[in-house]
Amino acid sequence: MILIDATYIHSHGGASILQALINELQKVELYNKKKVYFLLDHRLDLNQLNGIDSFKIKKIKATHFTRRKAYLVILNKIEKVICLSNVPPPIRINKTVYIYFHNLLLLKRKMIFSSFWYFFTSLIKFLYIRFYNSNRYKWIVQTVYMKKELGNKFRVSSSMIKILPFYDVEDIHFQQKDFKSNQLSFLCVTSNSKHKNLKKVIKSFLKSDFTGKEKVTLLITINGNNINYENKNIRYMGYLNRYDTIKAYSQSQYVILPSLAESFGLPIIEGIKSGSNVLISNIKSLKEICKPSIIFDPLDEKDIIKAFETASDMSYQQNSMITIKNEINTFIKLIINDV
Repeated sequence: MILIDATYIHSHGGASILQALINELQKVELYNKKKVYFLLDHRLDLNQLNGIDSFKIKKIKATHFTRRKAYLVILNKIEKVICLSNVPPPIRINKTVYIYFHNLLLLKRKMIFSSFWYFFTSLIKFLYIRFYNSNRYKWIVQTVYMKKELGNKFRVSSSMIKILPFYDVEDIHFQQKDFKSNQLSFLCVTSNSKHKNLKKVIKSFLKSDFTGKEKVTLLITINGNNINYENKNIRYMGYLNRYDTIKAYSQSQYVILPSLAESFGLPIIEGIKSGSNVLISNIKSLKEICKPSIIFDPLDEKDIIKAFETASDMSYQQNSMITIKNEINTFIKLIINDV
């Protein structure tokens, strides 16, 4: 049995990771798909996951004790474990274990990035991971930067960490977009988390000078009250399903990611795939995945304003390009090989 432990994954971003794996696993010639066993978070809406019913699944409460109990029930059947949510198995396992680590905030705990409560719970999770880790376990990250941070903070040997960025953007189609249009749209795929830096971006957008444009819109994927000011509009779109997210990309010439910290930055990949140009904060993990059109200091309001205005008058030098290779096929081989 291949155990794919997705406990603690229940957000939209986490569901996209799961969906990418499910899509690729369905393409693989497995003599018995029920040999793949998904342990799922009880908060996860299975309607978000197409094809999950091809495999064996069990939903559990996202606690240490219920997770440990679930492992013990199937322990003798386990041949390999893939932990998708940063955390090692809750019991010592002598089989092959891969831990997919994708939460930079667990490694870089700063009050500027999060609330006090998140800072405190992140510390608990950090200590939990360190306690349950084993020098036999292997880790998977998406960038060189994450590999360095993980190795330093959890004292993991470099040889035990693989860099395998993976994503699924096959449902997003490239479009030619009119960057000279009198009506421009910037899309910010985000959340209310402090490290997303949304308040500063909104202030900067409203202070930007878009002279010569009939209307400039900032689309934001959380709930809020829409703002209309001069020729600038802020439109809160709320939570979007996959179909509506792709539609939002298609309607936007630019995608902006102003985060103070990001593990990977999937909206950048998705935006470029859709034909948008991207504006990114000057953090190391984002600069690994693309050649952006514009880079800015996320802590400097004036620099963010300059980024918006530079995009508006097209005074940047290049269209955006994805520079990181999708290694999902390599990741799938790790899952199914030798089992």
